[in-house]
Amino acid sequence: MNSKYGLIIGALGLVILLALLVWGVIAGFGLVTDRLPQWLAGGKQIAAQPIQKAEEMLPGLKERVKALVPPELGQKIEEWAPGAALPRQDVGGEDIAGLPRFPGMVRVAFSIQEQKRRVAYKGAAGFAEVIAFYAREMATLGFTKEVTAASLAEETHVYAKGNRRFALKFVKTLRLGTEMTEVEIREL
Repeated sequence: MNSKYGLIIGALGLVILLALLVWGVIAGFGLVTDRLPQWLAGGKQIAAQPIQKAEEMLPGLKERVKALVPPELGQKIEEWAPGAALPRQDVGGEDIAGLPRFPGMVRVAFSIQEQKRRVAYKGAAGFAEVIAFYAREMATLGFTKEVTAASLAEETHVYAKGNRRFALKFVKTLRLGTEMTEVEIREL
């Protein structure tokens, strides 16, 4: 009779152990899916820092690497990381007359809705540098500025002069270790 109870207790222990194992796998999967975006963002920052340090220590390193890498490999990398490379020319449409464009930026979007234009530019440029450029240039044109939203990676400024009003939204991203800034200008 003792062997019968031992067999039941052993089977019950095995069922509990399997249940704990299944629970552990589910909980672990949940933890990974919840934390994965944070881990990836941290990994990008960790990877970007050595690239930035190397560029500071060895100016022109990117250009030298580009000269050594075959163009086919560069094209493959662009295919693997869509959006990492900037378009080489502006999309259709037009700039808003009388407003500056940060040097080297490419027009990536254009639209007109209810007779109001919206233009977006993107370039490999420092976030703070782009914001300072527009603040300086718009002030030179006589516009007043109001910051309506700000975070570490995004800011929105409203510029006004007479009956002309524009919202400029600045967005910072890191692509393959390079800081990119997008500027969206909307007529208000």
